[in-house]
Amino acid sequence: MIKNNKQLTLTKQRITEFAEVIEQLRLNGSDLSPLLAKAQLDALIAQKNTLEKEVYEYEKLISGEFDILDVETISDLPKALIRARISLGLTQKDLADRLGKKEQQIQRYENTDYQSASFSTLVSIVAALDLKVTEDIFLPKESRVKNLLLKKLSDAGLDKTFVERRISPRSVDVHDYSTWVEKTVERLTSIFGWSKEFLLGDSPLVIGRDASMVARFKMPASANEEYATAYTQYAYSIANIVAANIQSEIKPLSDDAQNVRNEIIQEYGEVNFTNAIQYVMGLGIPVISLNDSGAFHGATWRIDGRNVIVLKQKSRQTSKWLFDLMHEYYHATQSPDLKEFSVIELSETSEERRLDDEELRANAFAAKILLGDEAESYVAQCFKSARGNIAWLKNAVFQVAKKHDINCGVLAYQVARRLDEMSKEKGKEQNWWGAANNLQENECDPLALSQELLLKSTSMANMSEANRELLEQAFA
Repeated sequence: MIKNNKQLTLTKQRITEFAEVIEQLRLNGSDLSPLLAKAQLDALIAQKNTLEKEVYEYEKLISGEFDILDVETISDLPKALIRARISLGLTQKDLADRLGKKEQQIQRYENTDYQSASFSTLVSIVAALDLKVTEDIFLPKESRVKNLLLKKLSDAGLDKTFVERRISPRSVDVHDYSTWVEKTVERLTSIFGWSKEFLLGDSPLVIGRDASMVARFKMPASANEEYATAYTQYAYSIANIVAANIQSEIKPLSDDAQNVRNEIIQEYGEVNFTNAIQYVMGLGIPVISLNDSGAFHGATWRIDGRNVIVLKQKSRQTSKWLFDLMHEYYHATQSPDLKEFSVIELSETSEERRLDDEELRANAFAAKILLGDEAESYVAQCFKSARGNIAWLKNAVFQVAKKHDINCGVLAYQVARRLDEMSKEKGKEQNWWGAANNLQENECDPLALSQELLLKSTSMANMSEANRELLEQAFA
């Protein structure tokens, strides 16, 4: 398990070394017998794959996409504490400072997965990380139906935490098993179309009631496809509730990036997240911001003629939210003759998304709205000023943004995105997202603002009690 950036760098170097050895063996063969040569190659590939999984896990953690870490047994707690520290963006020194200890002590703890730490030390680390740790112990006879239902939902991609947080009515005591099951089944039926008999029967659950509207790009091998499918159906149900109860009038959309930029500036003064989301919602497009990990990154649905945008950005950097919003707005302008329409986004760093022509057009469209027609020129100026030295890029971005009076954070993310594309083209990974994060200035909490604006423009009084509770829980 990778526990800090230094280990990340070393692991990536080892992956490169393994890849070179593997390539040489494939090209030049081995002096060993065919059987031993194959075993040697398989062993090297297996080691490389293991290291790549560790890198993937670490980079997912530092992306901030997780808000819940599952712990099956108490023995899993130490590794969960390490993952939580990484996900919160804290170094080992940061944690040591919070505990009043030396950095070397935290390093020793983590190197042994806290085997040398006392229980009281683990408790103090939980407190220092501001974590909430819960564990339920149920009596089998009294909760049999509930447990069986939760197990069945988990097999379909909906874990216990998600069900209790987003679907089950909060007004029902979790230990009132019969009422909990009854009300939860009603919610599941409305979202997924499953009957009570099906939910409580022996057959496995299959999600696909709205298959054409929750279709998505090919999932990467590392993704949890069951959860992605289930969550997308859930999000589509929330979008339907909003689309049926939004009060704003549907207005024509411009597919000209410069025109959209000019309209935002003319009406609000500048292009920032606060102004852009008001502009988009003013066109009759509700923007739903969900705060759950994984599944997909964003979505645009057209439901009975009304576009609905869903944002799922775990970061609180407004530049990222602004780019995602304008990216999804581009999708909303496409195929205006269709009454029903669906685009589901993978992670912004997924290869499928980076290489898709439609996604590249949406990226260019968003960049022009945020930075103007010279967006690509500004990015090119940053690289030119840095003279091929990644360490100089940060200052180059700052200087170019200052020179042209443009948003430094927005420009930084465009540079990070372009560097990511260039890395893939050259086959040499260079990740600059962390540096781009350090150049951000936030004018608001984008999650809170978007949810506040949506609730203000949605007629809650006309909803059924169940739909109102589902929407409120989606934002909790």
